[in-house]
Amino acid sequence: MHIVGGIKLPKSADVFDLYMQCNEAASINYQDDDKKVVLRQGGIISSNSYFNSFYEKFYTKYTTLSSIYYLLKLEGDFKVTVYREVNGENNKEIISQDNFEDCQFLEAVKIPTINLLQDETAGRIYFEITCSSEQGAFKEAWIATDENKSRDVSLGIIICTFKKEDYIKNTLTTIFQDKLLESKDFKVFVVDNGRTLDKAGFTDPRLKLVPNINAGGSGGFTRGLVEALEENVYSHFLLMDDDIELESQCIYRLFSLHEYAKTDLAVAGGLLNLEKKHMLYEAGATYNEDSKTRGFAPGSLTAANHNIDLRSSSSLNRLLVEEHIDYGGFWFFSFSKEIVEKIKLPLPLFIKIDDIEFCLRIKDLGGKIVAFPSLAVWHQPASAKNLNWETYYYARNDLITYAIHYSIGYMDTVKHFTKVIIKSLSRCDYDYVAMLIKSFEDFIKGPDFIKNSEPENLHISIIKQSQSYKNQKEKDKLAGIKLLTRWFKVAAKSSMEWSSVSREWKKASKEMTSTIFWQQYLGLNN
Repeated sequence: MHIVGGIKLPKSADVFDLYMQCNEAASINYQDDDKKVVLRQGGIISSNSYFNSFYEKFYTKYTTLSSIYYLLKLEGDFKVTVYREVNGENNKEIISQDNFEDCQFLEAVKIPTINLLQDETAGRIYFEITCSSEQGAFKEAWIATDENKSRDVSLGIIICTFKKEDYIKNTLTTIFQDKLLESKDFKVFVVDNGRTLDKAGFTDPRLKLVPNINAGGSGGFTRGLVEALEENVYSHFLLMDDDIELESQCIYRLFSLHEYAKTDLAVAGGLLNLEKKHMLYEAGATYNEDSKTRGFAPGSLTAANHNIDLRSSSSLNRLLVEEHIDYGGFWFFSFSKEIVEKIKLPLPLFIKIDDIEFCLRIKDLGGKIVAFPSLAVWHQPASAKNLNWETYYYARNDLITYAIHYSIGYMDTVKHFTKVIIKSLSRCDYDYVAMLIKSFEDFIKGPDFIKNSEPENLHISIIKQSQSYKNQKEKDKLAGIKLLTRWFKVAAKSSMEWSSVSREWKKASKEMTSTIFWQQYLGLNN
């Protein structure tokens, strides 16, 4: 028997609907360490939810699994019904229905084996438990199979952090308290770009603290990859942001996906809105999908499954319709060692677009990126932030990514920047304009600019420059004229260099994603 995934109870009431559905005759005490759902006669609890559904359509498409069964920890008498739903009308069918009497927590109840559908009729599977006795209780459940794994998986989990100590503590506690994960082979590498974490808290042999210079997310994740690759024991890697709230079962299910995968694939976790926890903000996205015909359009991200309320069955069934994606965010993104050997490491872009560029290389080699339902973390959406200095990295790294992966036209780019600059000046957003111009100036300097820059010092300089204009509510004609003059000068000067600079970025990308480059860039050779 192999456990494919656990069915967990929620930690708090605000996320209950993402784990379970129940009627008024069922209740849970969130204060109990040993949580369980207590049911009166007629009480119903169901795993018809985002985290606890079994997304049959994805499992049969991407894994070798052909059958599963449920193991339930129950106390009392119950009727257990297993359902399958698909997207669309007339979408619900009963797979099995059985009665169980005198159930005890000491012995898990086994539900009859479910043969998974291997075609387009596959859907989403869940169970519903109805209490037949005067009182009963449900504690936990598992999805299991008797089929052998296709491979063993050892996972290097890499978390990049910058002064997010509380988040890191909570994430590590969540991982190491998961009983199912105890059976898996993994190690967590916490790359501390802020150098504020105490090594005294990192004594577990499955945990390693890696102090690092502040080279941004790309530098932190890459430092973790370099550390993990040097140990030469991990078949797969998982990158996770520091400022997330994690459901640890996502990591366990990730193991199962890689263990049973038909072919090598990268797995993109969804982003749940930390401010509205029942909302799926995105599950992967496309990047400039019309770029070859439209010219330069930086920041053109189209989120897949954007802003979906996950509290209804219809929304969950909608997730069965797989959308094309170009990338998955590094808030939860997993891939094999084989992929790293083929495409090498991320580019030194500090933050923003680094995950997109990395994924474009996976796609260029014919690799598959799958946004798997039920794998997601809570994270603040990018739209909730409004930091001027991020504009610099977005725009600069868009230009770099376009130069490497597409044909980037000078006139298209200048027209786009000019339009955005004039519009921003009309809103008196002088700092934003300054960041746009700075991003263009540094792109034109070519890859040597990044190679020869110290990322920490550059970032400090960018933050300072992003706060150059104190009054951004009133028009400042002189400031506007100076910025426009600066823009037109650099735009005119770059016309002669444009083609050669674009070629330099494309050529240098191979060097700048190598282990040798990164060791030097991060000062690891000193």
